Amino acid sequence: MQTLSIIAEPSGQLNLEASFRSLIENSTDILVVVNGEGRIIYSSPSIEKHFGLSNAEQFGQSAFDYIHPDDIPRLAENFMELLENPGKPLSVQTRAKSKDGSQIWVEGIVTNLLGTEGINGIVCNFRDVTERVKAEQALQQAEDLSRQLERQLTEEKIYRQKEILRATLDAQEKEREDIGRELHDNVNQILTTARLYLDCINGQGHEQQHHIIERSSSIITTAIEEIRKLSGSMTQSFHKEVGLKLSIEDLVENIRRLSEHIRISFDFSLPGEELLDDKLKMAIFRITQEQLNNVLKHAAATRIHISLRRNETVLSLQISDNGKGFDTRKKRKGIGINNIINRAEFFSGHVVIDSSPGNGCLMSVDFRLGR
Repeated sequence: MQTLSIIAEPSGQLNLEASFRSLIENSTDILVVVNGEGRIIYSSPSIEKHFGLSNAEQFGQSAFDYIHPDDIPRLAENFMELLENPGKPLSVQTRAKSKDGSQIWVEGIVTNLLGTEGINGIVCNFRDVTERVKAEQALQQAEDLSRQLERQLTEEKIYRQKEILRATLDAQEKEREDIGRELHDNVNQILTTARLYLDCINGQGHEQQHHIIERSSSIITTAIEEIRKLSGSMTQSFHKEVGLKLSIEDLVENIRRLSEHIRISFDFSLPGEELLDDKLKMAIFRITQEQLNNVLKHAAATRIHISLRRNETVLSLQISDNGKGFDTRKKRKGIGINNIINRAEFFSGHVVIDSSPGNGCLMSVDFRLGR
């Protein structure tokens, strides 16, 4: 086996050689010297710790036998560069194979000292950086995963915004249909009746004319009241500045003014309201408004109770009345209940309606919230 030596003055040669040998043999770094053909002519004792190979096992072997196959083309180019540039150090990082087949990452400096007397080889000074590379790879994977999750969140946010926009447009379209139906089926019919009365006024006696005018005036007043109710339902809305409680109380107060015979009670307990999505609170307000409108139009009720409460995971809205009720199994002609269900389902809410003829109605809407 070829050995390395350092040339020094005769007076200090033995001590210097002993110091050098001690340094090499006790170093944790890996020192390998290869000849111009890439065959190993020397390796430091630390090679056995990292690769499980003795000096005798490696001597004369090609250094490329211990390199990961994917890295050999790149290192072959580096080897040719070294041969062409004696004395020029070259930084190298590669994957190497130990005796048991496990992979080791090493990096270091390789220098062509083939022309240096006493060395006559390419000196490879490496360090095991496997743990560092694994940590860097784990960090890179975490960063890649973070970017992937960020992209997914962005895509989900865009999708959610599109869903909200679509739901908003659907709700607006349904409200337009509702308003159009109210104007056509209710207000239009009332005004048509008033016109028919007035068309009959000619040829009638004074007393009959007076009766027709009074009747027409009463019908027109009814139409005005219907338009006022419809206008009120369009302009009333949830105001996030005052919160759900005051917004619903304002809605209730307007109903009391229009329908003095109805008694309405309101039970409210919503801790942490400020943390709820404003769009969810708007949906709750609109659902309440829609159901109250249903009760006023169809139930002939004298008492209404509204409850809005929250526990740790569920926000519950309940609206009950003592009206005439209806058969929930029959198909409904109006769109009020459908509007309620659509608004609730958009926020993963669940609607239950308990009613039967003569027994009033209880509508419950539950929204499941995160902790």
